Amino acid sequence: MPPVLAHMARRHRGVLLRVGEVRSSGLVVSYLIGSDDESPTVVVHASCRAGAGWAELTLPQTKHLVDQLGSLLTQAAGSGEGEHGRQ
Repeated sequence: MPPVLAHMARRHRGVLLRVGEVRSSGLVVSYLIGSDDESPTVVVHASCRAGAGWAELTLPQTKHLVDQLGSLLTQAAGSGEGEHGRQ
């Protein structure tokens, strides 16, 4: 997880949400960070055997990500197509 410096007036708000397994396929962790003088942001960490990364997303960016993930779920559930087209 990224370092949060002591002089930063930010704090976690809400629960830490986890998806995935640490060793096998990777792990995604998300949580809300807020400060008294700025809009809250959603922080997303992704890690796997190859490495790790993280992003701080504004609320509109978070909604965009959720919409994209929802679209992928719709495609996967409704299309009956594999990764190389209809089977």
